[in-house]
Amino acid sequence: MVDSDHPAVIAFAREHAQGADDRERAVALYYAVRDGFRYDPYRIDLSVSGMKGSTVLAKGFGWCVPKAALLAAVCRAAG
Repeated sequence: MVDSDHPAVIAFAREHAQGADDRERAVALYYAVRDGFRYDPYRIDLSVSGMKGSTVLAKGFGWCVPKAALLAAVCRAAG
């Protein structure tokens, strides 16, 4: 689920991990994931692919678990 080596995840992390220190970068990534992707609890995909963070990037929406996977992936990709 935490596919931090996916090219789209890496690109998203590079674009949004802005700040003077790790805390500021983590907060910026949190807001980018929270506000950048619509929360949709009505289209849940429990497959391995559906739970990946990169799938949220591709679809533009997700529910809490894949959005959390995306946040973990971009934080890991950002170091």
